[in-house]
Amino acid sequence: MTEQVADKILKVRLYGAFSMARESSEEVPIRSVKLRAMLAMLATAPEGRRTRAWLQDNLWSRSGHEHGRASLRRALADLRNLFQDEFTTFFDVNNTEVGVRLERVELVGTPADGEFLEGIDIAEEGFEDWLRTRRQADAAPAAAPAPASPAPAQVPHPSGPGLSASPLHRAADNLQPSLAILPLAAARGADGSGMLGDMLAEELSRAMSRSPLIDVISHLSCRTLDARSVALSHIREALDADYVVCGNYRIDGERMILNADFIDAKTGRICWTREASGDLRAFLKGEDQVIATLAGEIGRAVTDSAIELARAAPLGDVETHALMMSGIALMHRFSVASFAKAQTYLEEVAERAPKHAAVHAWIAKWHVLSVVQGWSPNFGADKAAAADAMSRALDLRPDDSFVLAIDGLVQNHLMHRLDTAMNRYDDAISFAPNNALAWLLKGALHAFTDDGPAGVKCTERARTLSPLDPHKYYFDSLSAAAALAAGDYARGLELANMSLRLNRRHASTLRARTVALQRLGRVEEARVTAEELLRLEPGLTVRNYLEQHPAAHYVVGRDWASALREAGIPN
Repeated sequence: MTEQVADKILKVRLYGAFSMARESSEEVPIRSVKLRAMLAMLATAPEGRRTRAWLQDNLWSRSGHEHGRASLRRALADLRNLFQDEFTTFFDVNNTEVGVRLERVELVGTPADGEFLEGIDIAEEGFEDWLRTRRQADAAPAAAPAPASPAPAQVPHPSGPGLSASPLHRAADNLQPSLAILPLAAARGADGSGMLGDMLAEELSRAMSRSPLIDVISHLSCRTLDARSVALSHIREALDADYVVCGNYRIDGERMILNADFIDAKTGRICWTREASGDLRAFLKGEDQVIATLAGEIGRAVTDSAIELARAAPLGDVETHALMMSGIALMHRFSVASFAKAQTYLEEVAERAPKHAAVHAWIAKWHVLSVVQGWSPNFGADKAAAADAMSRALDLRPDDSFVLAIDGLVQNHLMHRLDTAMNRYDDAISFAPNNALAWLLKGALHAFTDDGPAGVKCTERARTLSPLDPHKYYFDSLSAAAALAAGDYARGLELANMSLRLNRRHASTLRARTVALQRLGRVEEARVTAEELLRLEPGLTVRNYLEQHPAAHYVVGRDWASALREAGIPN
């Protein structure tokens, strides 16, 4: 055994494209750019060691001290996952230092093979200084001294000087459509100072700001503008808004009646007009649902408008925020045609805005859904593509709560690294305690690992935090799974039915409904639902369900598999 360990060597190439391979030439798939940079920093360090503080300062300083420390821990956890039992053979990590065992490392290649760490671009001042010094040292022995070279040109930030002010480029800087909600005016002839209209707009802005898909312009910026006396073009220019909500209200006894218009700020077209009413006293106490109703309508209108824009023009002419929103919406509609089109849209956004972490995270989720929905022609390819997209996203925004939540989804469903997934969800929640998606996915993971009560607690919190989510069916679906894990089959069936009313083609929800009906003794209904599931996912068997589902090695997963088998899903 000692001789076998002594023979283990890592070959690391630092000139040209970075690579790391074992002695057998088997490549170690280091996809994260920051992880590659860290390994290069260790391999070239005195005695192969760097302090944790030095690595944080040079690779994660922009994240702040606490977030930088968490990012370094996460990078080391990813490295452990890659090497498993061999980790301590090649690395030596303690509370203050990170090291690579140089006796186990062979550096291959020379400057003739290419530039040092060719193609690695990390927007961290410490890393840029270190990389520049290394490259200048390689150039120093040149025969004739060359004039001092300027620092390597940096890719300008999308909002920087020299960028075209066209809508496509403006949208590439912000991938979310921007929404301005103006104070509602007292209806003509109605009594009122307008104070209630200001309160209504403020509450509506707060409700809409819970969505991670829409950039809501602050109420303080909107409250000085009156749609009745200010031209729409001025509102659009003053607030840089894609959409505007305005309208009026009147009081009828204890009731308030609201009329709201949803307007495309670019064209001036009124996309819809809605009337809603609510109890005035209940609203003032924070108990009326009129704001939630209107917010849900606005969220759907933004999504529908984006899809319409994407369909109506050639791909190159569609604004980036519309492509992004359309891609996200279509990937959750679960028809094969819509799902395929969603990938095209998201990849186009990634081409236009490669420095935005969110689009890479959405692409990773697309690959997860491809597998979960049973549409993946190649599980390995989807797994690798999701991992690559998440590496890009985490390199760009290692402390972004949404990115961390999606990485947890990838770790859970594709990598089956459940401990890593839970850590990702916990990190996401620590950075953004009101991240509804992170709470939802954490609850689902608790459910998959035989902790139904914790799953229900987390998913219910998620539903409270995001009552307006345009993908509400997804929240209902995972909440159904948590209820099933807790043994509450009636509640699980209720939630699955709610989810299916919004999206009939979600395979995961149909599985949950089948299990709930089977365990409630409603055998014939369970069989009918199982037949519907097989029409949607004709290749489904209990065996491949267990091979791919993260709950397969837990009691709850085996019980669900048994219920599916009893309902008619083939072995």
